[in-house]
Amino acid sequence: MNKCPYCNTSYNEILQTGFVGCRHCYEEIEELKKAVEELYQGKKHKGKKVNNGNF
Repeated sequence: MNKCPYCNTSYNEILQTGFVGCRHCYEEIEELKKAVEELYQGKKHKGKKVNNGNF
């Protein structure tokens, strides 16, 4: 699918603006889904790292 059925954002719009329309875009727009999978190559998000004041 080239457009998200929830927010109507297209893959081309995302490429032009750099902004994803909504959280559903990641699952509904095949090109975006493939690009994210290639970018992270199966790595999983582990959450935010806490900064304990050490720089």
